[in-house]
Amino acid sequence: MPNNQFMHPRNIYRTPPAFKELSVKYPEFNKYASTGLNGKIVFDFKNQEGLRLLTTILLKKDFDLDVDLPVGRLIPTIPLRLNYLLWIEDLFNLNYDNTKKIKGIDIGTGSSCIYPLLAAKQFQWSMVGTDINKEAVKNAIKNVEKNNLQNLIQVLEVSEWERLLPVAVDEHYDFCMCNPPFHSYSNLNSDDDEADSSVGITSEMYTIGGEVDFVKKMIKESEILQNSISIYTTMVGYKASLDPLKNELKAIGACTVAEAGFYQGRNARWGIAWTFQSDIKLKDFLPNKEFQKEKLKQLRPPVSFKIPETYDSTTALTKLSELLASLKLSIATLKSKSDENVLYQADIQAYENTWTHQRRKRRLEKRLADIKRQKTNDNCLHIESDDEKADQHLETTVNAKPLFSATVVLRKTDNSICIDMLHMYGNRDNSYQVFQFFKNRFI
Repeated sequence: MPNNQFMHPRNIYRTPPAFKELSVKYPEFNKYASTGLNGKIVFDFKNQEGLRLLTTILLKKDFDLDVDLPVGRLIPTIPLRLNYLLWIEDLFNLNYDNTKKIKGIDIGTGSSCIYPLLAAKQFQWSMVGTDINKEAVKNAIKNVEKNNLQNLIQVLEVSEWERLLPVAVDEHYDFCMCNPPFHSYSNLNSDDDEADSSVGITSEMYTIGGEVDFVKKMIKESEILQNSISIYTTMVGYKASLDPLKNELKAIGACTVAEAGFYQGRNARWGIAWTFQSDIKLKDFLPNKEFQKEKLKQLRPPVSFKIPETYDSTTALTKLSELLASLKLSIATLKSKSDENVLYQADIQAYENTWTHQRRKRRLEKRLADIKRQKTNDNCLHIESDDEKADQHLETTVNAKPLFSATVVLRKTDNSICIDMLHMYGNRDNSYQVFQFFKNRFI
């Protein structure tokens, strides 16, 4: 399932760029694109020069930004950057009216200065971008000047041994943001998607201890700065980084913490925000979870039947397990921690129809077994022909995609045991046939 539907609702790249239009308007684009057999324009995203050109074209066409992206530096993924900024805008919309002048800090702005440029151009925010690399700072300043945004953007060179957040005692910022080096030096040969599509200098993508240690330093500084910055935010490249960072924020007494998921194409990143101000509201942005909730709302109620009283919990579970095994289903057993009345719960998927014509299949299987037992040298050739014919009757079609997916629950009530089956997706008729198969075998 494409991740574009999980992009922020206001992200213009939920609708992918029209490559055909780009090829007409920007002839230089055709050097890195080809026409497929279906007539569609295909772009080579692995080509560094082509990707750099596409990024500069989109920045100019969609934001009227002229941006120089030096060779050998990180090529920013524009949909991802926009997702991050739109989430921050959502946080402001929770707390301020649209007349407030917003001022923020971008930690590690890079040679493109992409976040300050987009923030200033798209939202009219005032930004300070920092970086430890002298050449990156020079190029970032050139990009700011090229777009006449000096009144909104300031770029500072900082030392990696000093504070990440250069906030003076009497200064206040509405937010800070950070796109940290995701990887530890121990993972220098990372297979990260953005790393594949960008050739960045080592300090842009790698740091001692990886992103967790980098952001922990930022968290420690926030503990000192407290309300000097209203909303602290950072992006992370690994979902596993969220829990240790949230634990760190809990330890320092952050008032509120929120998280976000940024999805674009096959690439995913995550965000985390925190504040020390009790009057500041934060909100999660987790579009994949919201999507799943909406899908669940659209589901029909589960079908159910009561098992005869001759079965107890043990024999009912044994019988259901045998039936599931006989159907050759893909089974993922689920453990219910919240409901002690649930005896068994599993997600099932069927890749072949094994539940229809069961009686006929059993007769064929018996016949095949009898033939094999009675095989002799005199009728070997004839018997082998029967074997092949019987095998052909027993063949079933195995599909690459599941015919259906459902959840099966065996549960006990006050005075009975029931089986529930909730159809999730795929062929509903097949799902109901399997439910009827269970019912017929129990009753």
